[in-house]
Amino acid sequence: MYILSRVVFSLVCWWLLASPLQSAETIHLGNPGEPETLDPHRYNLRLEETILTDLFLGLTTFNARGQIVPGAAAAWTTSSDGLTWTFTLRNGLKWSDGKTLTAHDFVYAFRRLLAPETAASLAYFMYPLKNAEAVNSGKLPSEELGARALDDHTLLLSLEAPYPHLPERLLYPTGYPVPKHLIDRVGDAWVKPKNWVSNGAYRLEDWQPQSHVTLVKNDYFFEPVEIERVSYHPLANEQSAYNRYRAREIHAISSFPSGELDRVRKDFASHLRLSPLLSIVYLVFNTTVVPFEDTRVRQALALVVDADLITVKVQRSGNVANGSFVPANVVDYTPAVMPHLNLNRGERRETALRLLREAGYGPDNPLRVTMRYVSGTEAKKTQLAIASFWKNIGVETQLHHAELKVHFADLRQGDFQVAQAGWFGENNAEHYLGLLVSDTGNVNYGRYANPEYDALMHAARQKANVKVRNVLLRKAEAVGIAEYPVIPLYSVMIRRLVDPAITGWHENSRDTHPVRFLGWR
Repeated sequence: MYILSRVVFSLVCWWLLASPLQSAETIHLGNPGEPETLDPHRYNLRLEETILTDLFLGLTTFNARGQIVPGAAAAWTTSSDGLTWTFTLRNGLKWSDGKTLTAHDFVYAFRRLLAPETAASLAYFMYPLKNAEAVNSGKLPSEELGARALDDHTLLLSLEAPYPHLPERLLYPTGYPVPKHLIDRVGDAWVKPKNWVSNGAYRLEDWQPQSHVTLVKNDYFFEPVEIERVSYHPLANEQSAYNRYRAREIHAISSFPSGELDRVRKDFASHLRLSPLLSIVYLVFNTTVVPFEDTRVRQALALVVDADLITVKVQRSGNVANGSFVPANVVDYTPAVMPHLNLNRGERRETALRLLREAGYGPDNPLRVTMRYVSGTEAKKTQLAIASFWKNIGVETQLHHAELKVHFADLRQGDFQVAQAGWFGENNAEHYLGLLVSDTGNVNYGRYANPEYDALMHAARQKANVKVRNVLLRKAEAVGIAEYPVIPLYSVMIRRLVDPAITGWHENSRDTHPVRFLGWR
């Protein structure tokens, strides 16, 4: 009887942990916030990119394991000098309204992205295209952009300089096509569900702000998909996301409180997905405002921040301390680390106090700092730890938190002194180091500008050979990081909960999981 009771109890527990909607058409996924836009040329947030990856398909795309594979393009070739890329589109590509998709749609999309009136904060992602920067600044007409259709199935991209990472760059929404035939008719209203047209595995069915974004299968997509419908729910609060997952309302969440990790390992072991993300979380200084235009002040604050203590003792969530601006898990690149990492804790503190005195700060004139961060339990603990480090050298810190999209809107506008920031995605150093180039735009949140850094980055961008390119990139990183425009903190360890009934979910360093690869057991 005891054995039978144990068996019955185990079966009941399994049923309770199983998905309530395994046989349903809709998969419910948590997303860490509310999207501000679903226009791929105006997006800025990772949570928007997640949804856009289901709605659109670029020339290249991810497979289920996060590897780069052909997307709308069946194949491509590159000239020997690396300046000309020719993409051949798949046969039979269509928009979700049944209209044929051609190479001309990509030309239109690249021109729209870079048009000054689009005001795309990530327009610089496509600066590798010939004349892209000049078009984006209004110095040249869009017709001069290095993108043209040779015919309906062939797209020619001409580059300003060699860019061996182009297939990776084209993965992002900035490289997605948009429906000219619809935009010409309804303008910016094309992103409303009632008007929506896209070319990905799904199309937009409904968007209820602060409730859900629902996508439905695109019947004109060239590959079959199993999941009929997906609803993304904005779950900015980790505890709320965790509670809803345990209540079986959500099939997968992007994070949960780090304090729950031990319990999850015990009670939800088959649901837990841990994976290191290509990412860097950092503090950024607004170098255009007093006193952060002074390198001594930035360096003093950086010296006493102990990223190892933050990740191991404060967060305890698997995040990995990172002493460089380029994540340590970027392949084939050796990052340049912050110059003070060879000093012990006492030496760092004494040096920081000396630098503050030289800059005019001390007990009679304490440095006062306002530090902004994204609302959340882990972020708050992290910022409180940083504030305590700074208090140890006489710095008074006021904390200010905001919801994710508000926070980054403030950063893009330069409305901050010191702030938490993060960058995710590509497996190449330039993706991260480009944030500190003076002409990058408003994602160079701190408006850092250094002619030597810019020159090294420009020189690197002229090299087609990746190894030669990386040597120059590392020199640039060493120059930039020595001026402390940012304080690198850590690379993220993704903590997800995923219903075991879901198939096709594979951990990868990009943490990308397009729904078209998912199904039910």
